[in-house]
Amino acid sequence: MDICSNCHPFFTGESQRIIDIEGQVDRFYKKLSARQTYVETKKAKEESKKSPERPMAEIGLSARATEALAKAGITEVNQFLTRLASGDANVLSIEGFGQKSLIDAKKKLRALGYELPEAPAAETPA
Repeated sequence: MDICSNCHPFFTGESQRIIDIEGQVDRFYKKLSARQTYVETKKAKEESKKSPERPMAEIGLSARATEALAKAGITEVNQFLTRLASGDANVLSIEGFGQKSLIDAKKKLRALGYELPEAPAAETPA
């Protein structure tokens, strides 16, 4: 065998170059960029699910409950959470929005990843 250090690819460094046979490198980068795009869109979708500006209509409450909230001027999740922070009684004072609707709303908001505010403690007479 005739192998000399002057012309053999191992010694000249030519073996270090990426040999693109039939576009394999391009296909790899294309798959890699498609995966990154998929991950970014999935992350953006997850963030939009937890957005406080999300409409209450998308939460999945009954039509009557959603309509009652809309009449009270509560159209977004952050408005509902603000009202809920002042107590359950404040939310229950909305006409057409009852105890079952409140329980359903809390369950669905927790399932979507929202942190519900703690209700203020009721003062007991001593």
